[in-house]
Amino acid sequence: MKDDTYINNLLGAFATTVTATIDEHVNTVGCRSANAATALVTIYNHPDDSIDVLRKILNLTHSGAVRLINGLESEALIERRRSEMDGRSVVIRLTDEGVQRAKQILTARANATQSIMQSITVEQQQLLLPILEQALRTVTHDVSDARKICRLCNEGVCRVQGCPVEQSAVSHT
Repeated sequence: MKDDTYINNLLGAFATTVTATIDEHVNTVGCRSANAATALVTIYNHPDDSIDVLRKILNLTHSGAVRLINGLESEALIERRRSEMDGRSVVIRLTDEGVQRAKQILTARANATQSIMQSITVEQQQLLLPILEQALRTVTHDVSDARKICRLCNEGVCRVQGCPVEQSAVSHT
């Protein structure tokens, strides 16, 4: 086996390329920023979270999160509501248009990763699967990590398979 520096460098290059490819595909949907696209998918996966929860997932300041939410609200993609659990709290939820946009973002992301995966055989993909699952388990230490890792995921796909990120988050609690 080649030295660790080489494989670490290849992993970094691959991660950077995957991120750039996803960004390119997601940008075709027409969101005003990567944070806006990520916010829509995050809210799609977890409706009725507070702005503070979204802020932490996206690593934004409070004022940055409020500006982001204000912009999405002005585009009629999200709406604020009083929390059913705590009438003093405000939660965010997608409008019908926001749901459609989130689905478009998830489709764009899937197209980006599919274009990469088509370059390797089904057998290689089957070898890669447990490696990816283990790597994701390794970087997930709690629910906060899980929400950040999965902020642009189609969670409906992984939940059916037994998401390694969610499993790891639960095992650490």
